[in-house]
Amino acid sequence: MVWMSITKVRYSHMIGLLEVLEGFGGRVDVAKIADDTRLELDDLLPVIEVTELLGFVMVDSGDLVLKDEGLKFLSDGARGRKKRLGERLLMLEPFKRVLEFVSKREEKYVTKEELLNFLMETMPGADSEVMLRSIIDWGRHGLLLRYSSKEDKIKLT
Repeated sequence: MVWMSITKVRYSHMIGLLEVLEGFGGRVDVAKIADDTRLELDDLLPVIEVTELLGFVMVDSGDLVLKDEGLKFLSDGARGRKKRLGERLLMLEPFKRVLEFVSKREEKYVTKEELLNFLMETMPGADSEVMLRSIIDWGRHGLLLRYSSKEDKIKLT
């Protein structure tokens, strides 16, 4: 599934790609981005997939095109970007499932182990450890989740 690409991508990589694309006027050949950023296409493609999945870009005949949602994301301040990212993440199945799982808990939090077990049950075949780290990381960036390693609790924001 395409959303599995999110496990290979860091938030900062997505922002970097969007900023590079904006610097090219919002449309550029994917190979040109790879060449200018000195990234291998294999490293760049997951970042493109994630930004496309989130609705910030689209691929058109080999060109990467910055969509209006991507422009809005870039023009937002840091807090606005995080809020907009959270809205986009809520459209992805793994995040919907996790938020529903946590919200159904009376305490409104889960431990890392409980969430890991939930992921193993609901997404067989996925690397649950990697998925867990990605969901926590992206969920924090999108202001959807808080994670305290000290308390070992994942809470809704």
